[in-house]
Parts: sequence; structure tokens; C-alpha cells
Amino acid sequence: MDDQQFYFDLVKGAIFGQAIGDALGHPIEFQKTHVVEGLEPDNKFTDDTQMFCAIGEAMLEAPPHIDIEKFMEALSQRFIDWRNNPLGGSHRAPGNTCMEAVRKLGTGRHWRQTGKTAQGKGNGSAMRAGIIGARYWKQPAYAFRLGCLISVPTHNNLESILASGMVAFLVAASIAGREWDEAVADGLELCSAFENNVPDYPTNNVPFNNGRDGQSPWKAIMLFANGFIRATDTSPEEFVKGNGNDFTAVPAVAEAIYYNTRHDMFDEMVLECANNSDDSDTITAITGTIAGARWGFDGINEDWGGDLDGQKDWKQSIEMREYLHDLSRRIFEASIEDAPTKETKEVGASVEHTLDIDEFGSDDEAFGDEKVDSITVKDDEEFEVEF
Repeated sequence: MDDQQFYFDLVKGAIFGQAIGDALGHPIEFQKTHVVEGLEPDNKFTDDTQMFCAIGEAMLEAPPHIDIEKFMEALSQRFIDWRNNPLGGSHRAPGNTCMEAVRKLGTGRHWRQTGKTAQGKGNGSAMRAGIIGARYWKQPAYAFRLGCLISVPTHNNLESILASGMVAFLVAASIAGREWDEAVADGLELCSAFENNVPDYPTNNVPFNNGRDGQSPWKAIMLFANGFIRATDTSPEEFVKGNGNDFTAVPAVAEAIYYNTRHDMFDEMVLECANNSDDSDTITAITGTIAGARWGFDGINEDWGGDLDGQKDWKQSIEMREYLHDLSRRIFEASIEDAPTKETKEVGASVEHTLDIDEFGSDDEAFGDEKVDSITVKDDEEFEVEF
């Protein structure tokens, strides 16, 4: 396999991993009526993947590194189109926060004015952010910033914003070849420097605290790190119980980090995730897109070998697989044809942020010369997060 085919396999893995994880978890979302053992004949992906694909189409239509405002306008229109005519022909359990925000977009409201702020902590943006990383895998720090920004139209709370950025970053960094522990540490460092790295977040009407109506980047960092740290010594039942409510964004992404740290095979990871998560479609979609970026399309069902033991091949049985193949090809071709250049401008709340990114190159300079071994975060109390 040549280099181009190798990276295409990882991009396609991220896209198929999202859809497969979503479809695996869908039948038992919030109701553990049976154990999922594979894709069932009528398994369909949900709004998570529908909106994920809408972002992909918006990036192809209006590349954000060329004009961020035009991209956000295209994204807004793609979301409106999703509400009116969803991919696959039907809505599949869309969240109220997303639907309300998209309805506002449809009335002509600007995308900065439609997202929930104080209580916008749901996982509706993290669930769809992986495709940002698949598109901008050569620039993981840029993927982080863009992943943060695409949360704003629906979930304009720093907790959801960071969760969305973290998913985009982990997908991008995994495709780019960073080791998993390094990728998690780098993502935490980006989160900790949110004042420089997050292009838009509420500052006037949402206090920085752990309360229901606040926002706590420090809580996000702590839970993301905890997902990595506790993976080797905590069972899924114990972790989910201590992690908190996984239909909010930060616990959801922490759970995805937990399962990705715990396993080194795609299939066993997503099955354990689906069968142990409450919001099982969303958590398994996030887990699956990260895992697919790490092991690629060929890594899905790899542990089955030549004998599928009576189960259908997930890559063949997932709905709309021809569309997903085509989207994967177009996203990958875009990722190698053009990229952010030095002095690319991000539109922020009140200040333009200059990104220093080498075209087609690494953006390790975004992290400085030293890799951190620990991060001290402050809120109502102080936490020490170690790796």
C-alpha cells in the first residue's frame, strides 16, 4: 500500500467508523433491552451521522481555510437542508437543541445567534465533529479550532465547544500518525489554552463555574484526562457511573477516549461501547470515528478474519455505503489538494486569531517545544492531571 492509499484508508475509516458506531448503538439508545452483537438488518445511523455528513459537504462546497464566514454560511444552509430533507430520508432521533437552533437558522438568524449558551452542554456538536479531522488531518491544531467553531451554531457553551474540538483533533492527529497517548496529551494542552485556541465562545452571559448554567473548561480537561487514565483499571460500568451523564458533551467525549484507550481493535471497542453507554448511538459514533481514524477502513472487522461467524460485514451492510465511499474519496482528495497556509485568519468573537500553519506540513509548533507531563487546572478547586 502506497502512502496515499494508506492515508485514504484512515480517512475512510473515520467516516465509516462514525456511521457504523452510530448504527450499532442506535437500537439500544437509553434502553438496554438486549445486547448488540453486530449490525442488524434494519440498523440505520442517526442524526449524528446525518449532520456529520452535512459538515463534510459544507467543507467541500466552501473550504473554511479560504473563507470561514462563507463556510459557516454553507454549513448553516446544509443544516437547514438536513432539517427539511434529511440524509437517508427520515429524521432519526434528533436532539431538541439541534432542531431548535436549525429552526432559528431557517428564519434567517445569524449562526452566532442561534446556539444555546448557558445550557448548551449537549453532545450534539461533538457527535458530528470527526469529519473536520478527516478533512484537515494534516493540520490537527487547525482541525481543533475549526471543530470548536462548528459547535457555536447549536451548542455555544465552552464545554460543548471544547468537546467538539477535541473530537476533531483526535481524528486528525490519529490520521496524521501521532501515538494515542501523545494525541490525547496534545489535545488537552490545546483545551487548556482555550483563550488562544478557541475562536468563539460566550464570555458575557455564561459564568465560568461547574454549575448547570455555567461553563467549565477545567472540568472538561479533567474528565477527558480521566477517560485516558482510568481505562486500564476501571470497568465500563464503574467508569460510566463515575464519569457522569453521557448525553452531555464532556462526559461523552471522555467516554470515547476511555474506550479508545482501553482497546486496540475496532470491533471489540465499539461493541463494548454500544452495550455499556446510555446514549449509545452518539457515544459509539464518536468512539467509532476516532477508532476508524486510528486503524482505518481495513481495520474494521479485521479481527473477524475470513470467517464472519454468521455476521454481515459491517462495511458492506451499513446503509448508504456507496455515498459514504464517495464522500470519503472527495474529503480525502480535498485534504491533499489544498490546505491552510501561513497567516490564515480565523474569525473569532471579537478578535481575529492568526494561525501559523505550514502548508501540507505539521503544526507541532502550535504546542511549543516541550511536551507537558501534567496540567494544573483551576475552577472551584484545583485538580492535578498527570499522564
